[in-house]
Amino acid sequence: MNSVRIVADSGCDLPASLVEQFQITVVPVFVRFGQEMISSAELTNEEFWRRAADGAEPPGTSSPAPGTFYGVFQKLVAAGHDVVCLTLPGKHSGTYNAAWLAAEDFGERVRVVDTGSFSLGMGLQVWVAAREALAGRSAELVQRTVEGLRERTSIIFILDTLEWVRRGGRLDRVLPLIDRVARTLRVRPVLEMSNGEFRLVTLARSTHSALQKIEEEVRSRLPIESFAAVYTRGCEAAADMAERLARLANRPASEALVIEAGAAFAAHAGPKALGAVIIRG
Repeated sequence: MNSVRIVADSGCDLPASLVEQFQITVVPVFVRFGQEMISSAELTNEEFWRRAADGAEPPGTSSPAPGTFYGVFQKLVAAGHDVVCLTLPGKHSGTYNAAWLAAEDFGERVRVVDTGSFSLGMGLQVWVAAREALAGRSAELVQRTVEGLRERTSIIFILDTLEWVRRGGRLDRVLPLIDRVARTLRVRPVLEMSNGEFRLVTLARSTHSALQKIEEEVRSRLPIESFAAVYTRGCEAAADMAERLARLANRPASEALVIEAGAAFAAHAGPKALGAVIIRG
């Protein structure tokens, strides 16, 4: 049986230390500033927010080309590995289709899985898959594991503004009325992404009330197998969110990943966004 390697796009937001430790190959998405496209691999968070502040419009993102995935797959297969590639949701990103097209020439040596989530919702699944791969599981078993995680993974998040996601086109397709309501009532939406679908959880007038609602939503999903907090620049409540999740899971807060999101999420979420990520037990 060939050893298995995990490939993921940079939308997973896993820290470099885990990527290196678990031998994960990360394919960068591209970030668009006006007419300029920059690989997320070449863009620090500081540079992203500097460019975003200087631009007339919020930045956008673009998926890697199939040829980029093909080159990654070819190298790993030639080295004797089978590959399981995890991607952002196919309904909201072209990354899945790009990876799937690239995988066609490799048969069962390369398997592509839509995680149905983004940022650390995807990242926690990638992390589990990488642990399974290094433990010697077959590509088929790793794929089945991830497909089981997909239905149990949720990211419940609050946005400070809908302007970025609206201009990025995501809101128009999935939640066309929220922008109008939020601006009229001057409230912040609490949204959930689960199994590739967005839903509106509630509208909150403050971060505190949003955190309370997120906590209620998570409590209704106990027990929790894994948890994390992800935020964008300017958010000061990530540690609070992690502590709430830890209490609900009856685990130490030190177990939680608390990560500032990279460009793939930040380009659509905007500043001061905060998400609670859980995998249900």
